[in-house]
Amino acid sequence: MYTQGLGLKEKLAIVEDSFQIAIGSSNGNFTLIPDGNAEIIIPIKENISFKCIGSVRSLNLLAGKGYFIMPRRRGAEISLSFRTKCLVIKLNPVYAKKIADRITEISNGVFDLGLSLRQVEELCKTVQAKDRFEMSDYLENLFDDISDLYEYNTTILHAIDQIKESCGTISVKEIYSNLSVSKSKLEQHFNREIGLTPKEFCKIEKVNCFINAYKDDENLSLTELTYQCGYYDQSHLIKDFKYFLDTSPKKFFLSQERG
Repeated sequence: MYTQGLGLKEKLAIVEDSFQIAIGSSNGNFTLIPDGNAEIIIPIKENISFKCIGSVRSLNLLAGKGYFIMPRRRGAEISLSFRTKCLVIKLNPVYAKKIADRITEISNGVFDLGLSLRQVEELCKTVQAKDRFEMSDYLENLFDDISDLYEYNTTILHAIDQIKESCGTISVKEIYSNLSVSKSKLEQHFNREIGLTPKEFCKIEKVNCFINAYKDDENLSLTELTYQCGYYDQSHLIKDFKYFLDTSPKKFFLSQERG
């Protein structure tokens, strides 16, 4: 039984969200926006290419296998062939380090889950059911050798909650002051458990809030959204978009419309 409670012994659902990527008309690319979550990627029928923005190396992810990815500092590009499908499962980042410690890393932050074809098929069925608690139950069974999976760090969990509630506009100083911990302790634990710094997580959350706000109300101009989402000016927004997604906000939303 999962709850949203913050007690050390209470279970938080492992899965945050899931979706399917498909290219229907021709070969193409899909941009995965960094959101602070860990991910499981499952190519269906055909291999896909996975590349983090800023990296010179692409990874060939094999069809019928499952790959675990630690929370990403930057966006990633998935290249798919015509009518190829790919499943993406978003995982609560508080479990990222514990899961990664039990599996084999094949590249920087990308791990092979070592699943059998039957396990992949069963996991795909839970995704199709669109029930994140059912997916969480299945993953809990897959990771049953992680005896301390739910002994997550509540300080990190509370820090993430503050960042999300503020849409990334909270300062790191406010976070560690609210939690009554030192800056060095917060940053050390955050980086160890999540693989990101609190400041990086804040910036990622702010960019996501901007993107979601634009999708929710396309009548708002980019200038209006810039200030509404806590950016001082458009230059700061453009700088973050360039870093995380290697494009400008305007070009990013145009590409989304074409997709």
